[in-house]
Amino acid sequence: MDVRVAERESDTLRLELPQGEETLLIPLVEALQREEKVVEARYYLGHPYLDRPTLYLKTKGEKPQQVLKRVLKDLADMYGDLVTDFDKKADKIRT
Repeated sequence: MDVRVAERESDTLRLELPQGEETLLIPLVEALQREEKVVEARYYLGHPYLDRPTLYLKTKGEKPQQVLKRVLKDLADMYGDLVTDFDKKADKIRT
């Protein structure tokens, strides 16, 4: 995935994602907003043909990159477990 860092400071991070990847932003922003160290987490879609979807993250007391990595790992684990559970149940139905 071609993610561009548009802005990075000690407490803020703004990333631009490729077109068509905005579906990821909804669960990601919701998970970020539940984090204690996050002051603000939001996304912008902009113009569908001219702008790239953008994630904005502002934190307090922790680097935004660290918070983002932790939340992405948690989401990957959660969705990975979901896929594993689905595969197990699907195998039971087939037999």
